Amino acid sequence: MITRPKYIKIANKIEEDILMHKYQKELPHIDQLAADYATSKVTIVKAIRFLSYQNVVKPIRGHGTLILTEKEVEIAKKDNANEHVGFTERIKNTALLTNHIVSFDLREPTDKEVALLKISRSDLVYDIIRQRLLSDFPVRLEYTVMPVKVVPGITEEVLRKSVYGYIENTLHLKVGKANRILRADKPDAYDQLYLKCSKTDPVFEVEQVCYLTNGIPFEYSQTRNRYDHGELTLNQV
Repeated sequence: MITRPKYIKIANKIEEDILMHKYQKELPHIDQLAADYATSKVTIVKAIRFLSYQNVVKPIRGHGTLILTEKEVEIAKKDNANEHVGFTERIKNTALLTNHIVSFDLREPTDKEVALLKISRSDLVYDIIRQRLLSDFPVRLEYTVMPVKVVPGITEEVLRKSVYGYIENTLHLKVGKANRILRADKPDAYDQLYLKCSKTDPVFEVEQVCYLTNGIPFEYSQTRNRYDHGELTLNQV
């Protein structure tokens, strides 16, 4: 008979306690877990690592160990470069997403925005910054510019729900393709504040122009992702 290592037994006990709702959004500190399960901190570290491999928890450096709901790792990390739906749409029915509005203004477009969005200098644009949180943990910071004449009626209520849902279900417009540029970058002050990352953590940025199916550009955005919550899948077509 094969005897399982102690850390696996402890990991199974922790997972059982998670399923019994003993722990909610995150696990206690390692010291507390070691006391609760009458074992060493080394064993707890191994158990947490094992649970991480099983997609049960997600250790976040400097922020403890988050408890993941079903499929949350895939939802939080992966984008499909060939998929052109909003972030809210991709994770609907999971009750994970919270949108925090950092700023929301109307202004005149810059020269770059005029060129990318094919508008005139007199056309007003929405200037939106949103922090996106999964299970109350920040995973991305979105800087979005949209022409008011193309997407009229955006409000803070829309921003707290789903902009793409509003575009398709209320305005009855169809979202089409997106041209994307991917890059790694160093975190700026906003990244450190709203993504809870350190000065040395890399940031994964997706810059894109999105179009309606009629070819009209409706969004220019830059999305800043935590390095541990930003992965893009490229499918050959």
